[in-house]
Amino acid sequence: MLKPWPCIRSQTGPSYRVFTIRTDTTLSPRTGMEHDFYIIESGNWVNVIPLTSDHQVVMIRQYRHGSREITLEIPGGLVDPGDTPEEAAARELLEETGYQAKTLEEIGVVSPN
Repeated sequence: MLKPWPCIRSQTGPSYRVFTIRTDTTLSPRTGMEHDFYIIESGNWVNVIPLTSDHQVVMIRQYRHGSREITLEIPGGLVDPGDTPEEAAARELLEETGYQAKTLEEIGVVSPN
């Protein structure tokens, strides 16, 4: 049976513009051994799947330094303090593609961790 790994120590690490790294030291419930886990803490963000009137998906090309590649992806970004996710989605869509949404519909919520 799966059991949670109790956290015995947590330490905040470096802070960057859009995220902070935290290290949690936990105990394996199976072995009792300590293990470090690295958690990226960030504010909420949104992704938009923009559809044109003829049902084409609008995508952007963006350089991602982690992979050192130009990727094809849907627009998105952080939800600024004071903004709703809908406001952030509309802003990111306009900033990244030049498109404005007639309507916005939430289709899901995910957790990166």
